[in-house]
Amino acid sequence: MSLQCKRSFAIVSKVFVANLKKFAPIDVRDRVLRTSQALVSQNLRWTLLHNLTNIQWLTGFNGSAGVVLMDSTSGALHLFTDGRYVEQALQQTKDAKAAVQVHHVATIAERCGLIATLIGGATVFVSSADVTVAQFETIQEHFLVETTQQHLVFAELRRIKDKPEMERINNAAAIADEALQRVVSAGLCGLTEKQIRNEIDRNMQDLGADGVSFDTIVATGTNAALPHHRPDSTVVMPGHLVVIDMGALVEGYHSDMTRTIKVGEPSPEDLVVFDVVRKSQSAGVDAVAPGVSALDIDSACRSIINEAGFGQYFTHGTGHGVGLLIHEEPFLNNRSQQVLLAGEVVTVEPGVYRGGVSGVRIEDLVEVTSNGCRVVSQTPKDLSCPPFQRTISKMA
Repeated sequence: MSLQCKRSFAIVSKVFVANLKKFAPIDVRDRVLRTSQALVSQNLRWTLLHNLTNIQWLTGFNGSAGVVLMDSTSGALHLFTDGRYVEQALQQTKDAKAAVQVHHVATIAERCGLIATLIGGATVFVSSADVTVAQFETIQEHFLVETTQQHLVFAELRRIKDKPEMERINNAAAIADEALQRVVSAGLCGLTEKQIRNEIDRNMQDLGADGVSFDTIVATGTNAALPHHRPDSTVVMPGHLVVIDMGALVEGYHSDMTRTIKVGEPSPEDLVVFDVVRKSQSAGVDAVAPGVSALDIDSACRSIINEAGFGQYFTHGTGHGVGLLIHEEPFLNNRSQQVLLAGEVVTVEPGVYRGGVSGVRIEDLVEVTSNGCRVVSQTPKDLSCPPFQRTISKMA
């Protein structure tokens, strides 16, 4: 194991989780500056943002309805929203230290009219990935508009996480660690996948999560061979491998972790696969460092699985970035041309899925540091449960 990438598998205490809730406030001023510089370099002065994730990152506003006009030459921001969100927008942009003028608009036509006045005949650029044809045609009726790939600019800018972002991601990961260990320690045998899912989600919320990062995956027995299996009424039985993929959501920021739990004594072949995936995942984590290509991380994991003869059963990429989205840049796979940057948060999650038999996936959330990496996920890799059945009463 690399000395640069220190691991700690201590059980997360409730006190530790609670202490992580004291977050530093979000300050978007540097984000606005970097965005302005990036857009100016591409000769994009007036940009209209429809993507709510980018709007939250740039302004602090996380409402479900809003459009932002940015003048990249001055960094001026105009947020247009309806009456449901005006007060929220004023407060959240103030808290984030964003110099934003909030405009109360009731219709798209009213919004477009205000924008036309602000830009004074100039061209406005919108992201081709964020507007529909109908939206584009409506905008076009009011002022000159062109499509660009400015969404790629934001995807790159959001890769590096600042301290307040990392605090929220760390807390989300700590909540997931504690929730999983609570549920596993109570026993899985005799419970359905849905019951286990419900317990995990309930525990994360009890520990302070705003919600789940994504639909929690619980897959037991042959279902574990389906990477994105939806939990059903299948019961965990002695000898099963149970794949649990989960994450907590904290103030918009996600965590992501997968563990494969052994219930009783799985088959010798299952244990061989488990050991291969664990070695593969460890090699991938050890390879994470700034300046390392995403392709090399994928190769570090994939080569071990290939050498063991299970290459055909590793059917997805090795990882992805995590932040305001559960899947964001960079993506770690065998096609990527990206290079890791200090300050990014990525997953390392190789898996082997043998259809009709079982599956194994192990995943950590990893922060890329200036000289290596830090494993954010703290749950032990070699989790097991006794084979006796324990049933949680009154389950939904």
